[in-house]
Amino acid sequence: MIKSNFQDKLIIYFSILFFFACDEPGDLGLEIQPNSDKIEIFDSSLSQSDSDSYFLLTTQTVDSLRSDEPSSLLLGRINDPVFGENTALFATMLSLTQSNIDLGNNPSVDSVVMSYSYSGYYGDILSLTDINVNYTNTTLYKDSVYYSNYQLNNSSGSLQNLLTSFSISPDTSNSPFLRMTLDNSIGQQILDFGNSGLIDNATFQNNFGALLFDTYSSLPNCILYLNPSGSNSFFKIYYHNDSNDSLSIDFVLDGETPRLNLFNDKSLSNLQANESRSYIQSMAGFKTKIELKNMNLVDSILNDKAVNQVILSFNVIGDNTYSPHQNLSLVRVDQNGNNVFLKDFTEEGANHFGGELENNLYEFNITRYFGEYLDDDSYTDALYLLANGAVINANRTIIDDDSFIITILYSDL
Repeated sequence: MIKSNFQDKLIIYFSILFFFACDEPGDLGLEIQPNSDKIEIFDSSLSQSDSDSYFLLTTQTVDSLRSDEPSSLLLGRINDPVFGENTALFATMLSLTQSNIDLGNNPSVDSVVMSYSYSGYYGDILSLTDINVNYTNTTLYKDSVYYSNYQLNNSSGSLQNLLTSFSISPDTSNSPFLRMTLDNSIGQQILDFGNSGLIDNATFQNNFGALLFDTYSSLPNCILYLNPSGSNSFFKIYYHNDSNDSLSIDFVLDGETPRLNLFNDKSLSNLQANESRSYIQSMAGFKTKIELKNMNLVDSILNDKAVNQVILSFNVIGDNTYSPHQNLSLVRVDQNGNNVFLKDFTEEGANHFGGELENNLYEFNITRYFGEYLDDDSYTDALYLLANGAVINANRTIIDDDSFIITILYSDL
């Protein structure tokens, strides 16, 4: 764990409390009461000695993430100068588009094409110059749960790259795609199942294993976001038989098709950390733990006060190459060690809660949480900042610990 223990970043501001009244019972308008009826407001800061602190920020590794049925499949590798190596693989089954396929007599493959629409990428897409596509005899199941460190079995022996060529269309097009031509052997393997092996999807998927995509043979600086539901996502076998020389079978890659993202293990020893920084990374990378300290002092100051708003905010360290997360998640840790969403998010909504990056600043409205934390002894002192969409993006965020602030707006009762 990498810890950052720093001094007072808790600033308490005072807001003006206005009293309103109608001139008469039937009036629709509201007016501010005369100055003599206002509560006088003044500014102050919470002072502390050098030995005090109110936050302890700790960077920790993330355990494996549930990664089955993702909306985006991640493919590529990045060697980050701060975070180290970040690798994304994925495995997918194929799904028939129809049942009771009749292949005819002596079906023989002509070509095999596989394509994915992509919705974006992280890093330099021009560096993605090599892709591996391997067949494994691992069967994935739609009703099973898989995690990002899942190990695919391959009892048939060493993997053989089935990719013969690929191209990536420019991301400026309306529907950019990754188009791949695969070795005919994988298509013939499917045709050799015969009509009985293609009678329905369950039968086919019990016979045919998963395809594994990786970039082991090269060191690109890009992770591609593939969309299995995109208009250019498909697997297609072109073949002929004794009576027809132009036939094809189509397979889909989304919907009920089992699939999962796979990520490499991350280690704090590979993180080029700075003592005044905290770190968050997608793809089962890193998270930041926030431990609240000395909040009894804050509670005493807020005695006989009405808390109007509590904002947690901090800045990020910018990077022209690797962009931070557009959104982060903030959760509390309950007494059982489980992550729990704050009521500011679940009951007030995302717009109220915040967590979106604007001008290198994140802000979270934690008003409800903070009041409950001060009043409820069952609340622990721990919060976590987590990557949002950690299974479907490759972003990473570096927090400037010295900018970490909780701002409390309150008024006298």
